Amino acid sequence: MINMIAGADTTAAILRTALYHTLKNPSILARLRTDLAAAGLTPQSIATAPVSFRTARSIPYLEALVRESLRILPGVSLGLERYVPQGGTVLPDGQSLPQDTILSFNPYILARNASVWGADADQFRPERWLQAEGETEEGFAARLRAMNDADLGFGGGSRICLGKHMALMQIYKVVATLVVRYELALEDKKREWEVVNSWFPRQKGIRVTGERRG
Repeated sequence: MINMIAGADTTAAILRTALYHTLKNPSILARLRTDLAAAGLTPQSIATAPVSFRTARSIPYLEALVRESLRILPGVSLGLERYVPQGGTVLPDGQSLPQDTILSFNPYILARNASVWGADADQFRPERWLQAEGETEEGFAARLRAMNDADLGFGGGSRICLGKHMALMQIYKVVATLVVRYELALEDKKREWEVVNSWFPRQKGIRVTGERRG
């Protein structure tokens, strides 16, 4: 039961983050709609069934938006504790830690490391997950590798979230389906959301209106 509750809460939190930032930024919503339409997704094409995961997953900008949502407010935003394995370990600064030392990595803090994510790490910008204009293939691959290595949205290593793939399937499908089927808008675009710091972050103040698109 605890695992089921955890999966529902974290997935819902990521969905709220994705929709809030999409509706808060007209340019993001416009590009997402354009790319969804270019993939053949229209209100008519998904009138009787949601967007398939295969189709949603194939849209680079949607993937970038989902990954940025996971980065800017991870589903678990407090420390993830791990034990140092047998033999100990050495940190990048040269400090040695004996085995069984408890280390804690905070996904929220790590996601704001400017050396990895850039000087605008506090901003919601899906484009950081895409190759920039004038950026070489090698440069983009290196930058993406560094971001992937620092991504703890679902934890990492042998303790990575078992529900990761199910959660991503739900998030991709729901975001794409809602944006295609409905004309959504924040009731008050100037109002900022409130995020409550807890093991699972809780967002408040996201009031949305919507109507079916023709």
